[in-house]
Amino acid sequence: MDSAAYKDAPLMGLISRLCHHWDMMNKIYIFAMQLGFLVTLTACQSTAPATATAPNPTSQAPSEESALAKANEVVELEPLPETPIPAASLYPLLQAEFLLRQRRLDEALEILTREAMQLQDPELTRRALRLAEFQKNDRHALVLSMRLTNQDGNDGAAAVTAMGLLIRAGQPERALTFARTAKERGARINAPALMVSWDKLEPTRQRATAEAIEALAADWPEDQDIAIALAYLYRAQNKPDAALETLDPVLIASPNEERALLLWTQIKLDQDASKPFKRLRAALKRVPDDEAMRLQFARLLASTERYDEAREQFSALLMLSPRNGDYLFSLALIEIEAKQLDAAIANLQALVDLGQRPDEAQYYLGRVYEDRGEDADAISSYDQVGPSREFFDATRRGAELRLNAGDTRDFQEGFRQSRANHPGQAEQLYGLEAELLGEIDEKELAIEVYTEALDLFPESVSLLYGRAMTFEVLGDIAGMENDLRAILVFKPNNATTLNALGYTLTVHTNRYEEAADLIEKALQLSPGEPAILDSLGWVYFKLGRFLQAADLLKEAYARFPDAEVAAHLGEVLWVSGKEQDALAIWRASLEQQPDATHVTQALERLGVLLEEAPVD
Repeated sequence: MDSAAYKDAPLMGLISRLCHHWDMMNKIYIFAMQLGFLVTLTACQSTAPATATAPNPTSQAPSEESALAKANEVVELEPLPETPIPAASLYPLLQAEFLLRQRRLDEALEILTREAMQLQDPELTRRALRLAEFQKNDRHALVLSMRLTNQDGNDGAAAVTAMGLLIRAGQPERALTFARTAKERGARINAPALMVSWDKLEPTRQRATAEAIEALAADWPEDQDIAIALAYLYRAQNKPDAALETLDPVLIASPNEERALLLWTQIKLDQDASKPFKRLRAALKRVPDDEAMRLQFARLLASTERYDEAREQFSALLMLSPRNGDYLFSLALIEIEAKQLDAAIANLQALVDLGQRPDEAQYYLGRVYEDRGEDADAISSYDQVGPSREFFDATRRGAELRLNAGDTRDFQEGFRQSRANHPGQAEQLYGLEAELLGEIDEKELAIEVYTEALDLFPESVSLLYGRAMTFEVLGDIAGMENDLRAILVFKPNNATTLNALGYTLTVHTNRYEEAADLIEKALQLSPGEPAILDSLGWVYFKLGRFLQAADLLKEAYARFPDAEVAAHLGEVLWVSGKEQDALAIWRASLEQQPDATHVTQALERLGVLLEEAPVD
């Protein structure tokens, strides 16, 4: 059967009706099996119109089954004009349905998006949009929501979705266009979100955004969401009185409107008003069980260092939700700030007992014990922190406490145990152990640790680089060069390593031409990098190319006025006969860093007594 026979069939209804033509389906079955597809077609389910929804960052992602079911959900809408399906689109749409059944959702999304952008069918676009939102594919969701907004003049939700995605992308001006469309179609918009990226906008973009928000407020004067957005705008423009005046009608009409209450309170805090929390307190008397509002109140109190009051609010929150680990954790942190350490320990331990946020709880227990000088308890807590954001700082702190006790053997045993417990972090743990040994001048022991680690991770850039730097401190320049060249075998374009090797050859050998080649390549890979500019300037100085050296070092110093760069630039200027310029650079550097050894060593090498040198 030729697909052209269906040229007058509705686009999304075609595939459903095919499911009832068993002769046709037998042929599709054979064809699909040859391609490796599953047979059952998702489109055999209902494909009636479904309305797109705006992204909700606080909701949990649905299961694949529920997302696919939702994509086929029946919603009563006015029938839309049906669009004939082009013959060229039949196979891709069937293929997309097979891919959906195979849970190859990304591939299905690519096909559905491509077809939706080519065909004038709102239901296809809506289906693709649902899938893009489920896959958290903002790029596809944005183009699909914008297209659906244009295709279906009744769909305000699509405009809301486009608005939210444009805000997330940092494009509030474009988002405002869709905000207006959504309002015109009767949808509610999260207007305050339009101000999220305000501080990052250039002045011209700020003006455009402000004008658009003001226009929305003029056209929908009763809309509370838009009024709150306008108040945010006035606050950002340093017009607090206008912001408060805009919020007053909102709070009269809706005295418990959380966003308006918080903004009003923040403005009053900006003004150092005598009773900035009075409206929030009154609202909480009216709705004492409103956890979201009470939580914001508690956070505001903590941010303004009203710790006792913040503790009261978090205690009240825990009365409402006794097993809420987030409340318990926040209360513990406030108690740490307020130096109520016994209470903090009790709450952190309770958090551990609940099995909530255990790594953070153990980490802060360690910090509290460490502050109290209870090193054994601190080490015990740090050792119980698992792979998390706090893991490496906890490991470092525990290791430093062991070193402070003077027990290198216990220090190394701690790292061995940690690597055994957390093999996925072994490479970084080796590096941290060696680094800490280097800091206590156990360089030879650090080399042993690096070497053991490199037997397991022979291509680890961080371990090879760390051992190379340790070799340099020990004066083993050959060892340093070998490790840096080992990195370049499998990372030939590693600019940091190229620069380090070039600078090593400059400082420790007379192989200046070779060094210059390496550093020039590094600068090509990282143009304008101050450290590389400094290295190249210094090797050019060694080669007698004084003018080029001075230009490079001036640029490096302008970008990063470090003492080492100042020492190099001053020496080049001094040797070039520009003594006063050199003295000015050195004096400025020593004013910033009086103990800058690079500068003092340069002065000693050149025989310059800075205190006796005339000031121009």
